[in-house]
Amino acid sequence: MQPEAKEPEGDRSKGGERGGKAATDSTSAAGITKALKGIDLPSSKADLIKQAKTNHAKDDVINVLKEFPSRKYKTMADIQKALGEIR
Repeated sequence: MQPEAKEPEGDRSKGGERGGKAATDSTSAAGITKALKGIDLPSSKADLIKQAKTNHAKDDVINVLKEFPSRKYKTMADIQKALGEIR
């Protein structure tokens, strides 16, 4: 027996509680990506923090980047992997 399918609540096209602008201003993968827009890779942890500050990222995002391991990040996938490691 399968559970009954349920439609998502709210209008997803209007940027509800999940996704949209809320996600890009948070410590989610989307928020980290937005904070690092324009970064040249490979980059160090210090470079990631500097770029986030240049992009006026919120303090929460910068604090998450400060928790990243000190290493070179060659791709955005490496950055997303580091995010997964600290969570």
